[in-house]
Amino acid sequence: MDIYLKKAILHIIDKDSGVPVFSQVELDLATEYIRDYLTNKIKKVSSAQTKTGRLAEEGAFTALVRESATNFVEASEKLVQRWYDSYQQSEEAPSADIFVVLYELDTKMNLAFLKVNYHDAYTHFVDADEAGIANKLIINRAILASKSQKADEAITVELEELSYELVEKKYLFSGEKRFYFSESVIETAPAPSLEENVRVIQKVAKQIGKKFDADEFDVVADIKEAVYDSIEEVGQINHEEIASRVFKDNITAQMAFKEEVQEKGFVSDVPPIREVREVSEKKFGKQKFKMSNGIELIVPVDVYRNPDLIEFVNNPDGTVSVMIKNVDEVLNRL
Repeated sequence: MDIYLKKAILHIIDKDSGVPVFSQVELDLATEYIRDYLTNKIKKVSSAQTKTGRLAEEGAFTALVRESATNFVEASEKLVQRWYDSYQQSEEAPSADIFVVLYELDTKMNLAFLKVNYHDAYTHFVDADEAGIANKLIINRAILASKSQKADEAITVELEELSYELVEKKYLFSGEKRFYFSESVIETAPAPSLEENVRVIQKVAKQIGKKFDADEFDVVADIKEAVYDSIEEVGQINHEEIASRVFKDNITAQMAFKEEVQEKGFVSDVPPIREVREVSEKKFGKQKFKMSNGIELIVPVDVYRNPDLIEFVNNPDGTVSVMIKNVDEVLNRL
């Protein structure tokens, strides 16, 4: 993913002061560490937790996103103010910095809104008085997360198609936790994230499997493999393919599964996140097993599929034996 930064600005949200501190000057994108920090934050918006959707053509948030292409500084302030009008009503929302970034991706212009919460960190402070120099330990309460960590909340919008990727958190509003960003800021209901869809599939498959006496171990392993293959092949989760893979020749179980996942909130036509295959490799590219005797195994999907490398044997007494085969070398790492 080649990102070309065009404009960026930083606005400060100090909940204690009660008002945002808006910058009137853009960040200097000629500075390498600034480019590096923002680029990495934008890349990390895509994850298994990312929700996707399309902004409303006539929405207030949409108008500000479009304005950013021609009136960047002023539009960024309006965007942050619109967001802050909702955010400040939460009794638990923390202080943060907001980065608004205009950038090009795949020859198309995009806008990123990146919220990075503060956290405490210790540092030194050099003080001097009549007694001499005093090196002190102090707490800085406005430290930002490193570039390797994703933003706490974020939205990226492709300006032409208005498609977006959203990372949002629930905060407490008048005693109730809710997703204020989609409900009040962009006023658009996003599709479920990849993780939410998989959670529904896994829960329903376990329930259906139990009704039809399917082994939960096999059901979970088949789900993970089927999800991985579906994303690799078409970039989305195909619940019909998963039904046939998990329940094989049991047509009744397949039909029950497909009906139940729809009722539980699974959405089949979810726009794929930009880095969906990379996310799939990290999230679903390995089978993880924890056994009753304390042994844990992490097995890559391609190894799990190969009976010449690993085999699970059901014993007559009801136990399961795991056979690991054709290993050239065993490394013991601390």
